[in-house]
Amino acid sequence: MERIQRILVATDFSVRADRAVRRAVKLAAGHEAELYLLHVLPSLPLEAFKRLMVDTPLETEQPLYDQAKAALQKKAEMLAAGGVNVKYHVAIGSAHTEINQYAKSRQADLIVIGDQGETFIQEFFFGTTASRTLIKGRYPLLIVKQEPEHSYRCVLVPVDFSLPSGLALQIALKVVPTGASTEVSIHALHVVDDAKIHQRGLDAVTLELHRNQVLSQVRRDLEKTVSGYATSDHRITPMIEYGSPPDVIREKALFLDSDLIVIGKRGETELDEALFESVTKHVLFETPCDVLVVSPEQ
Repeated sequence: MERIQRILVATDFSVRADRAVRRAVKLAAGHEAELYLLHVLPSLPLEAFKRLMVDTPLETEQPLYDQAKAALQKKAEMLAAGGVNVKYHVAIGSAHTEINQYAKSRQADLIVIGDQGETFIQEFFFGTTASRTLIKGRYPLLIVKQEPEHSYRCVLVPVDFSLPSGLALQIALKVVPTGASTEVSIHALHVVDDAKIHQRGLDAVTLELHRNQVLSQVRRDLEKTVSGYATSDHRITPMIEYGSPPDVIREKALFLDSDLIVIGKRGETELDEALFESVTKHVLFETPCDVLVVSPEQ
């Protein structure tokens, strides 16, 4: 399995962002990957300063930029001292735009950000432009929620036999370095929405027959899917559960003590609205572990 070669982690120097940086460092070390450290100075405050100080806008902007660059350089040098190949960059503009542009310019294999708290994460969940740009973006997006005390040990991948869920399985295997020192368990979970079966209005006998037929077909499809992605280095355990997909994913992640969920994102058009109606939204908000969202457009 090909390793990740370039990782971009965005930071605003907050506690949550530092946690994301530490996870990115672990991944970069495990994959021997380049690490790109990005800080984005928001453009709105700078524009406000310009309006207030029309005569000397550069004198206002330059200290802000220099301060951010010095802080980022210090962090990059500290990480490099630990043996990680680090490059850093300060950008000015909207965080979600600059993150994607910088990821494109560096051909990043993975973007890492902290969970709710940072400005660009708030935009990510609540801003229409940001949600379209980040979630609609083509780069795998890892949202770090937990303290990265160790490498990922238990990875849960919801599977519905679509292209996005197939890509999620690929990325799940790619994120876990080959030859990892700890044994990693990867679980492919398919959820059969029993409510939809009952909605057919079948009698009890017919309903049970239909339910068993669905289960048999799902089991065959899941085993076929898993066999197509499993490698000699990593075994994938197929799992089938009945219920509401968000509830089952949340409960299974807690039961397995998963530290990472990798989920494929559907290609919605009105993304900011669809996000809050989707399984992805529930996983992002209702599970305590890290979440890696994979786009079908990568």
